[in-house]
Formats: sequence, structure tokens, C-alpha cells
Amino acid sequence: MSLREHLLLPDAPFRDYRAYQAAWSASAVSLARGRAPQEVLAEVAHSGLRGRGGAGFPTGTKWTTVAHHDCPRRQVICNAAEGEPGTFKDRWLLRRNPYAVLEGMLVAAHVTGARELYIGIKASFTQEISRLRAAHDEMRGAGLFEGLELTIVEGPEEYLFGEEKALLQVLEGGEPLPRETHNPPYERGLFATPTSPNPAVVNNAETFAHVPGIVRAGADSFRAVGTRDTPGTVLFTVSGAVRRHGVFEREAGITLRELFDEVAGGPLEGRSFKAALSGVAVAPVAAERFGTKADFGSLQLIGSGLGSAGFVLLDDGVEMPRVAQAIARFLYVESCNQCSACKAGLRVASEAIDDLFDPAEASADDAPRAIYGARSAPQGNRCYLPVQGATVIPRLLQEYRSEVAERVAAPEAPSQPWPIPKLVDFDAETGRFVLDELQPLKNANWLYDEAPLEREEPTHEAPPSRRPVKPAKPARVPHDRAQAPVAVRLRGEVAAAVLARAEAEDLSPDRLVDRLLRDALDLPSRARPAP
Repeated sequence: MSLREHLLLPDAPFRDYRAYQAAWSASAVSLARGRAPQEVLAEVAHSGLRGRGGAGFPTGTKWTTVAHHDCPRRQVICNAAEGEPGTFKDRWLLRRNPYAVLEGMLVAAHVTGARELYIGIKASFTQEISRLRAAHDEMRGAGLFEGLELTIVEGPEEYLFGEEKALLQVLEGGEPLPRETHNPPYERGLFATPTSPNPAVVNNAETFAHVPGIVRAGADSFRAVGTRDTPGTVLFTVSGAVRRHGVFEREAGITLRELFDEVAGGPLEGRSFKAALSGVAVAPVAAERFGTKADFGSLQLIGSGLGSAGFVLLDDGVEMPRVAQAIARFLYVESCNQCSACKAGLRVASEAIDDLFDPAEASADDAPRAIYGARSAPQGNRCYLPVQGATVIPRLLQEYRSEVAERVAAPEAPSQPWPIPKLVDFDAETGRFVLDELQPLKNANWLYDEAPLEREEPTHEAPPSRRPVKPAKPARVPHDRAQAPVAVRLRGEVAAAVLARAEAEDLSPDRLVDRLLRDALDLPSRARPAP
């Protein structure tokens, strides 16, 4: 079998389901349904297919858990709520080939015995929603959805909508707030009750799209593509300071240098690459490591990760503290406020980095304070967002400490903010991705300084800055508010003064701070317990 059997992106978008079928040797759905579910499951597991949403979890393992679950009511859910900065591959896939995604979901339903299928997608993805609905109508007309029900849920713009436990909340009609970590979807799915947990397979759109090729050509054929660690092709989004933006399908294992220089055309005129970001979920990759293979294992070995394969190139014209500032702000704003440490820690990080660019506030303590805030964010967290902050922000500030020192020495020096690369469209005329103009206007309460359009009727004409979005609300108060301790990092001179006074008065620092704050806040002194 050839590489072609496993390619997801056609040269031109498939016009209809008939054109899609004509491109392949056989119908993957018919082939799967002609075999026992366990046989198809074994093929998917043997293929080594790993999830393309970011974590790289083995698809076969996830499907096996649901297929063997005691609960007879099961669900198949496609996560199409793409929102990782620098990533556009799922939207590009749905625009050009929605049929592979739907076929992959149908195979998963056959394997797991599910009768309920869901797609979670942002309401602003109007082109993708239109293509999915049309493809579903065609395939339903062909009898492929007989006995099955597909529901497409149009959700909010929030970053956490793409987190699988928050995705379930939205599908149930709630806000994009992640559930507790001890309730993963494969144990507790949609509309669960104590007697019916309804386990669900949740996979990314690209992951489902790989399944038909595995069914048609076999697991060994799929494993012959890519690497032993990451079989198959990968949809790479490349943007930022590079000549050629786009979504490029290549075998896993291509080196970053080949991807950036040969496929994407190399750096802009007169510039050189400094680093690359794979979204905001993993540490940046310095240019001297671009010889690394682009697969999950190789990038993890150098302290980074493949993530959702959305690479943003940074060149020698960008100021890295500005990159840290944009990422810290993004994660702080998108944090859902369910976990006290996350919102508080990321706020500290964001504000501390902001101070670097304020001549009245900048100090050598700003970067350590930002690192402290970021690293304190993941405590009892329900999702991975605070871990992202604790990984990416310190790495940027520490690896580029010389640039931080230059900023501290001259906080008034001219400097342009770096825009968070949240991609909302691809401009075919310019060959560049379009950035979200609303994200900088978004506040930590998920309201905007300039209100975006609310979702009414689908429209393809709305400009990116005024695209229709569905509003959402973060948690009003953290779930752990009553139990969460409050940790505050004092500036160096304040901490020194507290320690000196505590020593002079023969008190512990925490007791002294408690007394000083009570005096300042006009609170009564703590009553001593009776002897």
C-alpha cells in the first residue's frame, strides 16, 4: 500500500461524498461493518494511531476501554473546537474533507456499539459547520447513519471548549468548565446517571480522519508511514515569521528544519529563526534544535512536545519577553476561575511581565515573580491549562534571561506587543493566516471591551474582527475557594524588611505578616485559645 491511502488532504476540496468515494479503493464504513467490531478494534490498536489533539494518547487504548465497558449506552464524540494558538489544521481538514472525519466516527460507533454521535464545534466556524451539515445529509441519504443519531453542537469561543471534559459540559448545555479529573469521558460521558455512566470516545477531528485509511489499507500499511513512535501523517500548521503560511500534510518524523525551511520557505528576508512555539501547551524549541524529528517522542525528549502540531516561528526581530507577556495574558484570561491557584497564579505572572514594560514599575524582581506565579498555578487543577503556564512562561523567561535583563535596564525602550497567534482564517490572496482581532479585547471575566456579534444565522461574509461568537461565562467563584490557601510573593525589599522586623521582635514571619495585615485592614486580633 502507498502513502496515498493515508493522506487526509486532497489537492482540491471534495465537492461531495461521491467525489470522496471515487478517490479511494473501497468504502471504509462498509469494510468495517463487514467485520466483527473486535477485529476492527484490533486493527486500529495495532496501527499505533495516536490522538492528534495534543496529548498523543493511543487511540486503540481509548476505544478498547469504551468497547469493554459494562454500560451499554455509549457515545462517540468529535472534538472540533480547535483553539490552540498557532493551529488551524482541523478547520482546514473540515473545509476540504469532512467525509473522512464522519467515516472515522462511524467506524468508532461500530467498534464501541455507540448509537449517539456528537460533534462539538465553535459557533464562529461557519464554513466548517456548513460543510459538516452538508456532508452529514449526503451520508445519511446514503444510509450510513441508519440507527444512529448525529448531533452537531455549536459552542462558545473560549479556549477551554477544546478541553475534553469542558467539551462534555458544553454538549450538555453548560459552560466550558472542565469537570473533575476523576471523571474522564471514557468513564463518565454525556447525561450520565449513577446507574448509567454512558462512557464516551472523545477524539480530535484529525484523529478520526485517519481511521478510514487504516480500515482500507490495514494497520501495517499505516505503520509504514511516519515513525515507530508516531505512525501516519501529521497535519502541520506553520505560521509566524516564516515565508509560507499554511497547513501542510507530511509524514510524522520530518525534521523541524525541513518543515520550516523547505516546506514553509524559511525565514523572512534578512532575518533568522530564533525559536518555534508549538501552541502554548509545551515549551518552545530553540532554533539550534530544529534538527529534531517532528513526532511526539522526539520532541518530548528535548523538553518540548508535538502538541497539535501548530508551529509559530519566532525570528531575531521579536523580543521574547513580549512573547511571554502575550502567552501569560492569554492563559490568565482563558482560565475558567474554577481553581483558585490557577487564576491567581497566572494573574501574578501576567501582571509581573506587564511591569517589565512599565518604566514606573519595572524591576529585577518582575521575572522571578512571574515565574513564581506561573509555577504556583497547577494545584488541584481540573485541566492542563495551569500546567501549560508553569511550563511555557518560566522557560521563556529563563532561556532568554539576557533579553529580560535588557528590558529591566531600559523599560522605556520602544517595543511592539507580540500578538497571540489565534488563527481565525486563511487569506488565499496573501497566503497568510488571519489573526483574531478580538482576543486582545477579551478580559479575564470573558467579556470583551468591544462586544463581538452573538450567534444568529450562519454567515460567511462577517469579517474576522466581527465574526459571530457564542457567549460564555467563567465560574463565578472557584470550587475550592473555602479551602484554598493564599500565597503572596513579596518584592525583595518588602520581604527583607519583614524578615528583619520579625527577627527583631522574635516573631515568625507569618505571624508578623498576619498582625500587620490585621492592623492595616482594621480586623480584630485573633483571640488566644483558653488555657
